[in-house]
Amino acid sequence: MIAYKCKNCGGEMTYRGTGGLVCPYCGSKSFFSDADFKGNEEFRKKLLQFYKAQAEKKELDYDADLLWFCAGSDSFRTEDGQELQIEYMRKDETEGYTCYLARESVVYVFQTRREAAAFSAGVNRMAFPPADGRLHRSFPELRMELELEKGAQALVYRRRPNCYPAELFAPWSSEHLAWVISRMENICCALAFAGLEHGDLSPTSVWINPLLHEGVLFGDWRKVRSLRGRGDLLALRKTAIQLAKNTREPPELYRFLNSAPAADAYADFAAWDRVIEEGFGGHHFIKMNV
Repeated sequence: MIAYKCKNCGGEMTYRGTGGLVCPYCGSKSFFSDADFKGNEEFRKKLLQFYKAQAEKKELDYDADLLWFCAGSDSFRTEDGQELQIEYMRKDETEGYTCYLARESVVYVFQTRREAAAFSAGVNRMAFPPADGRLHRSFPELRMELELEKGAQALVYRRRPNCYPAELFAPWSSEHLAWVISRMENICCALAFAGLEHGDLSPTSVWINPLLHEGVLFGDWRKVRSLRGRGDLLALRKTAIQLAKNTREPPELYRFLNSAPAADAYADFAAWDRVIEEGFGGHHFIKMNV
C-alpha cells in the first residue's frame, strides 16, 4: 500500500472511509484524484470492498425494520444438547414442517431429516446466469442447519429487513401490485433458466420488501421439479388476483391476469412488460407507505 503524507505537517494520513484521507495530527483532509488511483489496484480493491461492506451493513440494519414485532417464541433442543430458541412474528404450519418469520431469519423446522433434505435439495437445484449478481437474493440463502432431537432438523435462511409475505400487505392497489407481479415474473424467469418449476408460488410463499421493491420466493421447496409446463405462470396470475384490491383497473391488468400464460416465462414477462407500458404508463418507482 502507498503511504500518503500530510502536506501541512508531514504526518501519515489515514483513510477516513469517504473516498479521502485525514491527518490524525493536524486534522487536514485530502481527497484522491484519478492520478492517485492509477496503478494502485490493491488500494482500489480495498476501497471497493469497504463500500460494499458499508452498503451491506446499512442494508442489514434491522433497527430500521419497524414492522417486525415478537408475537411468541418456541424452543427446541439440538442433538448435542444446546437450546434453539426462535422468537417469531409469525409461524405457519405445513405438513412436515413449521416456518417461522424471525427477526433476521426465516426458520424451517422439519419433523424429519428426510423432509429437510428434500427441501434443501430443491433450493440447491437453482442456477443463475453468471452475469447476474443480484438474482440470488430472490431465493432462499442458507445461514445454518441444525440437527434437533428426535430426528428433527432446522434450516435457517436469511431474512433481510422489511421482508414479509406479500399477503400481509393485501389488498394491494394496482399501482403497487404491478411491481409485485414484475418480481414474480423475474422469479419465474430465473426458475426457467434453471429448468425448474417451483410448484408452490402463492401469497404466503412470495415475500416482498415494499421499500426496495424486491421479492423472495420461500414456500415449500420440496415440491420443486423439472420444468414441464406453465404451472408457475398460472400460479402467478392466481396469486396476483388473490392479492389485488381491484383487478379491473387498468383494463390491461385485468386482461393479463385472466389470460392464458405465454409459451414460456420469458415471453410471459415480455407480455407483462407491455402491460406496464400501456396500462401504467411505463416503469415508475412509486413509494409504498407501510
